[in-house]
Amino acid sequence: MNVHAPPLRDSLAAEYVLGTLRGMARQRFERLLAAHPALQRTVAEWERRLNRLAVASPSVAPPPEVWRGLERRLFPAPTRRPWWDSLVLWRGLALAGALAVAVILAPQLATPPAADASFAAIRNQQHEVLWTVARAVDGRLHVSNLRAMAIPPDQRCLLWLKTGDGPPVMLGALPDDGSVRTLPMPASVASPTQGELWVTMQPVATAPQPPTQPLFQTRWQVL
Repeated sequence: MNVHAPPLRDSLAAEYVLGTLRGMARQRFERLLAAHPALQRTVAEWERRLNRLAVASPSVAPPPEVWRGLERRLFPAPTRRPWWDSLVLWRGLALAGALAVAVILAPQLATPPAADASFAAIRNQQHEVLWTVARAVDGRLHVSNLRAMAIPPDQRCLLWLKTGDGPPVMLGALPDDGSVRTLPMPASVASPTQGELWVTMQPVATAPQPPTQPLFQTRWQVL
């Protein structure tokens, strides 16, 4: 695992903070993390980015069973201590990222059958994360542009949801200046996390046209 390669280092740090890096890969990453200051800085930068999602989201108090579920996933070894007394065990984990995801998506974790926390990372061809998308408890999407992009002034990036064989549904314009934006979920979308997220670039002066092929695409991650 060559952590000195910036694209790989950024991708692994993003998955580590989001919680999608699991098993032996996560253990190897944590061993490398203790010995590489550059990797530590990349993880800290991802924690800062995800903190912006928490600031943009309404405050929600997760039920105790959500915290217990998170603790069981992160630490399979049994413990008799309550969750609020076991924060010392969270060393080496992206605490800010985990809390942001839990606060935004806690009711979805506790409500059957959709008991998943849904999160997506949109990457370019170099596997660099350009946007993160989180589905909030009220159904809205919180989109964070992780770095300012050199988009032509007459163009804009649009986010679409592609499900089944039908045309994709536009969700809104994506930020490209390193900021955070909240997009409302269209009423016509019944299951927003069952499809793929597409990104297209289209002229600002014309009405958005449903694409046949995406510029970038990704699937939802279930945390």
